[in-house]
Amino acid sequence: MSLKRRSRKCKASYILLIVLILIAAPMICAIGELREHLAEIAEYRCKAAATEIITSAIDRTLCYSSEKTLYVLTTDSSGKVLSAQLDANAANRIKNKLTEEIEKELEALSDDGISVPIGTLLGIPLLAGNDTAVDLSVQQLGAVKSDFRSSLEEAGINQTRLTVYITVTVEIRAILPNGHKDVTVAEEHMISDSLIVGDTPDAYLSK
Repeated sequence: MSLKRRSRKCKASYILLIVLILIAAPMICAIGELREHLAEIAEYRCKAAATEIITSAIDRTLCYSSEKTLYVLTTDSSGKVLSAQLDANAANRIKNKLTEEIEKELEALSDDGISVPIGTLLGIPLLAGNDTAVDLSVQQLGAVKSDFRSSLEEAGINQTRLTVYITVTVEIRAILPNGHKDVTVAEEHMISDSLIVGDTPDAYLSK
């Protein structure tokens, strides 16, 4: 083979290599962006699903709960409120029922997973109504956590407002084609709001 033919062959190889690089580089970048976008969408959808699960579980739990009050008030002989203390038994019953409701819904979410429409993933409005989607599996991580928080504030003459909140935290994982995305959702909801007639309690104990 002559040197001229070798030189032409080498030049053709270099040109082909450059063309392949020019084609591959944008594709690699596009794939990386799609993966990042998919992770963002998966995180958003997991948060939305978990928030809805927590909210509906709290509503169901309170709707069917037989607990009339979460606090036990201690009074003196004249009826003055001396202390307000969280009823541990009542609180635990609500926690247990709420955890049961949430875990049931999380199990259903794990069975169904989440879907990301192709139009949403690619950002193409014309494909928004397309049924094609990327299906992702979802797993629950750890146990459902719930904590009570309370506040006391004056609510007029000789009245005190006692408000009880519960904060529920769940952790879930979306399984992605190239890994996973862990999501933690903490939702606080008011579950009790009542007025105490009398002076603000001298002692106020919360769990």
